Amino acid sequence: MTFARRLGHPSLPSTYADDDIAAVTITNSNKKDDHKHQNHSLKFLIFGQTTSCTSALILMIGATLMLMTISLIQKNFHPLFELPYQSQNLKLTYTAELAAKAVEPTVWTCGETDRHKQTAVVDPITNQRPFFAFVHVYKTGGTTVREFFREYAAVCKKSLALVAKCGLGKDLEDCNFLSCVNAPQSIERVNSTILHDNYDILGGHFNFGMADDIFSNATATPNYGNGAPQVRHMTFLRQPITRFVSHILYQQKQGNVDKTDTVEETVEDIKKRIRSSREKGEYVSSSIYPFYNNLLTLEQHAMKYDQEQTTQEQQELVKVQLSIDNLLRYNAIVGMTETFSQSIQIFEHAMGQIVNSTRKEEEVQEMFSRYIGEKESKNGSKRNDISTGSVLKELNKDDEFMAIFREFVKYEQMIVDFAMDMHQKQYKAVKKGHFERYTLDSSDMLYLDSVGM
Repeated sequence: MTFARRLGHPSLPSTYADDDIAAVTITNSNKKDDHKHQNHSLKFLIFGQTTSCTSALILMIGATLMLMTISLIQKNFHPLFELPYQSQNLKLTYTAELAAKAVEPTVWTCGETDRHKQTAVVDPITNQRPFFAFVHVYKTGGTTVREFFREYAAVCKKSLALVAKCGLGKDLEDCNFLSCVNAPQSIERVNSTILHDNYDILGGHFNFGMADDIFSNATATPNYGNGAPQVRHMTFLRQPITRFVSHILYQQKQGNVDKTDTVEETVEDIKKRIRSSREKGEYVSSSIYPFYNNLLTLEQHAMKYDQEQTTQEQQELVKVQLSIDNLLRYNAIVGMTETFSQSIQIFEHAMGQIVNSTRKEEEVQEMFSRYIGEKESKNGSKRNDISTGSVLKELNKDDEFMAIFREFVKYEQMIVDFAMDMHQKQYKAVKKGHFERYTLDSSDMLYLDSVGM
């Protein structure tokens, strides 16, 4: 079987750290502040490798080589972070080339009912079986996205497992099994071996990198831009101000906090909560499950901070850097709640390119068109009488408070700004590619109506 979409497109280098692919620059716009706080810079060495030396000369040589090979350290997923005190101008680059790799269509066939044929399909470049891991971040439109994956699995004859209650610092097998679609083998609790042998998609509130445990340690590595990874990470994010309002309405709907009767009362309640948090120097992570709860790996969650030597801002910056780094290292497919239609088009491009019949093609097209036509995800937080939009409209009338609100969510905003850039570049890659869905005929030959890159 020949995959024409691959021809003429060599793999990227083995690391994204090259200047032409991605770069990390940390700056501070106020040089005086840099000088003032130069003795307060915080350096974090994460997962650093050490080596024993027998002489001072060897130590000096080793230190020099370490400084010269930061990109190699990054390649091995051992990044060095140097975050200046209260530095806020964190700049990273996500390229169009990486975006095209992220959304490259999977090699599996939508509609294939033979489980042996499905699990035997491997990517001709990576020699790995496709597997999608949807990392569900709290309050980012998960109700609609879960419905999408359930329907996709049913239509395309893929096996989907949904998990829940994956506590921080716990392995995948500590998660609760929620539900499944097209399960070839029943599963009462999360079992990596069964997932490895029988499932195609995993979704739930788990951590980046956790799904790698399903596969062997020898092959379960981040993407680094070398074509489709064995585990292709997907996630949805949302503007943090909107997410926080949605969170409050959801908590009221669930009866976890006192319910307000009007939009105006809800607005005053939100203002009171945020002002109280800011008076204590707190940020949104103290009031809602932060993005990095899911974007950090288990090892990164286990990091300890010296509470006497580091400020909350410094700790937040490290978690922001790690979260962005993971989005980039895994080259995750990124959806955004605010651009739901675009997001589903990206998912369609990555997941729905090969079908086994004209009838299945029509069925798949109808399914994706329906979700694309929704324009935005369903609001699972909406109360019968109060919506997220109505609360935001009222909040935006108070410029002074909105400045406080933006400060409250500024660290999550850094993550979302980078994720939105990834999302937009991936969407452009989809539109630029001009891929058309194609089918396998009776002779099992692959035909493409048109391919463009």
